[in-house]
Amino acid sequence: MRRYVKLLEERGLLRRLDAPLRARRGDTELQALMTLLQRTDGPGLMLNGVEGLNTQGLPVLFNPFGSHERTALMLGAETWNEARERYVRVAADPSTWHAPVVVPRAGAPCQEEVIRDVDLRRDLPHLWFGKEGASFVTGAVVITRDPETGQRNVGWYRLTSFVDASHPRGGTYREELAKKFLAGFFWWNPPMNGIGRHIADAVRRGRRLEVACAVMCSPAVHVAGTTTLPHGVDELAFAGGLEGRPIELVQCETVDLQVPANAEWVIEGHVVPEQQECVGWHSNWIGYYDEAHLLPLLEVSCITKRRDAMWYATVEMMPPFDHVYLGVMTVEVELLKDLQARIPEVKDVATTPNFSFVVQLSVDGAAKPFPGFGRHVLHAVWGAGGRWARSAKMVIVVGPDVDPRDWGAIEWAIMTRVQPVSDIVMNPSGPAQLLDPSLPKNAQGAGSLSEQFGIDAT
Repeated sequence: MRRYVKLLEERGLLRRLDAPLRARRGDTELQALMTLLQRTDGPGLMLNGVEGLNTQGLPVLFNPFGSHERTALMLGAETWNEARERYVRVAADPSTWHAPVVVPRAGAPCQEEVIRDVDLRRDLPHLWFGKEGASFVTGAVVITRDPETGQRNVGWYRLTSFVDASHPRGGTYREELAKKFLAGFFWWNPPMNGIGRHIADAVRRGRRLEVACAVMCSPAVHVAGTTTLPHGVDELAFAGGLEGRPIELVQCETVDLQVPANAEWVIEGHVVPEQQECVGWHSNWIGYYDEAHLLPLLEVSCITKRRDAMWYATVEMMPPFDHVYLGVMTVEVELLKDLQARIPEVKDVATTPNFSFVVQLSVDGAAKPFPGFGRHVLHAVWGAGGRWARSAKMVIVVGPDVDPRDWGAIEWAIMTRVQPVSDIVMNPSGPAQLLDPSLPKNAQGAGSLSEQFGIDAT
């Protein structure tokens, strides 16, 4: 991540800011700052004057990914399209991937300092955004192993701190939670992501699940952590392909897992799923506060870090915001790769920051392979391999003369080529975008089932 920060500075895309900024619960300027940066196409920042931070003097990386240009640079590309092409090329050819390598602890920057007598009130930074009821760890790549096969899973999941947190239902938290525990946004009941499957399996076996959370790694690791790969495929090998060399890992101190050696911080511990807590309010990527989620607890056994570590803090809010571009990149290209492997007439896919999907075909009218071809493509999106495309609430299919990123052109196609009854497909029971506030919620406070609609604008 430090190489990436240096590159942004050299390009004039990141600035160091010493101005004082408030960042405590009920007295924070950080969400307003993110909104300002997004509305004005502002740069990434390194905040050196965050006030109220329990780890005084810690630099905070802010908005580093918050544009198409900066997201492309994460993949060593100059443009959005070049980054997409590189991502597709590497994802489609596992022979270009590099298996990670383990390096000695003595040479691992992330273990320059080791904290075994952990007190999260002292040992982790706590920054607040908007009206959130807790502070969140937002830059952690979370690593677990399948309890049965030992296969690794890497995902980018949010963690909740209980330090100074307010209970969303008016309750109180046990004092020990603030000192030793985090809550993870791990959807395991029912299991709806990789770590969710691991937790559910551990629960069935009556076992605790080892977890390692690496904060701020190589950009390639974060890109891989947001990618939906087939179950059992190692995201860190894919990250090595994106990086062009093996990702260096180091053995953790208290759990039998390996983490990227160049991370800024590492949080080690065990998920204790039989212990869950209700947390909220939480600002989500759809632009609403989630009132409450019931999340499994992570008991922290050790924290390691660089001596001069930096932190990363971000907020999810009404798009666009910092890392939404990274999500758009990976989801957009995942779907394009999936569709083109089955339907050669698919020319392009565009995804909005709100995760609406527009599929552009290379044919239209009489050149389409068969009547109803646009509706066939709609169902192919909902049957795609990635979780996000499967859960798309709105999908639009257009022809080659309609720019899938020009919403004026898309509206024109809908108004001139669509009859609502015959050209709109309704699906009453699709997978949910978990945090959609219009959905009924499951036991954990996330949506499981959603209605979907698709528009054949060919």
